[in-house]
Amino acid sequence: MIVLIGTACSEDFLDRYPKGRWHHDNYTPDNELDAKILVEAKLGEAYTTLRSWPFAWAGLAMHNYTTPDVEKGSTPSDGGEVTQFKPLSYTAGSAIIADYYSACYKSIFLANEALALATALDESEPLKNKYAAEAVFLRSVMYYRLAQAFGGVSYVDKVLGQTDKTPPRSTREEVWQNIERDLISAIPLLPTRKALVTEGNTGRATQNAARAVLAKVYMYQNNWSGALGQTTAIIASGDNSLSTPYDQIFTEATEYGEESVFEVYAEERPEPDKIFLGSQFAQIQGIRGIPNLGWGFNAPSQVLMDAYEAGDPRKAASVIANGDVLDGRAVRADASGYKFFNKKTYTKLSERGIYGRPAEAQGTWVNIRVIRYADVVLMHAEAALETGNTTEALAKLEMVRARARGGNNDILPKITTTDIAELRAKIHQERRIELAMEWERFFDLIRWNEAKAMPHFVVGKHELFPIPQTEIDKSEGVLTQNPGY
Repeated sequence: MIVLIGTACSEDFLDRYPKGRWHHDNYTPDNELDAKILVEAKLGEAYTTLRSWPFAWAGLAMHNYTTPDVEKGSTPSDGGEVTQFKPLSYTAGSAIIADYYSACYKSIFLANEALALATALDESEPLKNKYAAEAVFLRSVMYYRLAQAFGGVSYVDKVLGQTDKTPPRSTREEVWQNIERDLISAIPLLPTRKALVTEGNTGRATQNAARAVLAKVYMYQNNWSGALGQTTAIIASGDNSLSTPYDQIFTEATEYGEESVFEVYAEERPEPDKIFLGSQFAQIQGIRGIPNLGWGFNAPSQVLMDAYEAGDPRKAASVIANGDVLDGRAVRADASGYKFFNKKTYTKLSERGIYGRPAEAQGTWVNIRVIRYADVVLMHAEAALETGNTTEALAKLEMVRARARGGNNDILPKITTTDIAELRAKIHQERRIELAMEWERFFDLIRWNEAKAMPHFVVGKHELFPIPQTEIDKSEGVLTQNPGY
């Protein structure tokens, strides 16, 4: 044994290098590394955070289970850690909220790294400004989510060193102003959706995605003219439309289509491409039972199902009930589970079993639709109303209802009221139905000051989530807690 060990050990054995890294054994001064690769890598990592487990699992809990329109779903014993969100009983010790907070900052850290690398590129590099704008966009998306959920947060716009301390919380207004500044500068440097589709480079930031995030930031501040300016620019760009039928919006065939404003890329093609860039977003919400497509979370409540107008096709396109026949097969919910599912994450039979996917693969290839064009059109209707233009508000509201109607003029009658309060309520209800079980309802209710009507909602507390206690501890008290926690 001693002889064998002595002959086996050598300097070659110790000369091991990490795979996928540049080091002196595979890189010489004669080689030239394309610095764009490093920027692309950091941007790719930042996008990955958006489809990660912590962001999806926590996001569904915080954005959806907190509302009367969504049930946890699944089985009573599964996912017990998210049951705290329906009664709004979460605390600063919630690991789920901490995961969401950390995922946002992870993406911000990566975006700042990408921005630093892009800034260091030679001025002759034609992609330099686009890369920088893309990094700024990703950072802005995550600061929008943080400010939306937590109010004022620490604003970091550079790569922090190991000895740098956590900055104190900026006010929410200061965070909004930073996002506005960054997105206004980024918009003209970003490509259009159609340009990315033509290039085969989909799944990245676009001009309209940046405009839409900026419009949302304005709306949170009741800056209706600012929001209207951005939604007007999106509509006038011609880069998007409502041409996709509602029941086709969430299919693989329409990814990055006319409806897509901001969409997170996911893919699984084992053969022959060896692509494994999946997300558990659809798996979390897929049918729990037969077919076995997921875990059954984020499900429609009876309150939501009762809120659809008679004959609204969006209900059948959004809700799966036990016994429904899909792709020629009756759905059978888990015997101990909830009996309804979110159809917006249903994967058609034609999407399963191709590209080497398993026959009952659980939707790991499904893109996450973050901002849809209908959301933008309804934001435009809301902003038009709040700036006194009821004619424009009615026109845009009708655009969304006309698409939902699908040519059947016997349903979803045209809204004609010009009473401000009535029309406002109609627009709010249209957002509720059009964007059901997506990530808008809870914060819409807060933004409209209507959340106070929800069970368990405490005014002055539940408008914001608690800053995770772990983050306060790590900051050595620099970070402060939100009221009521």
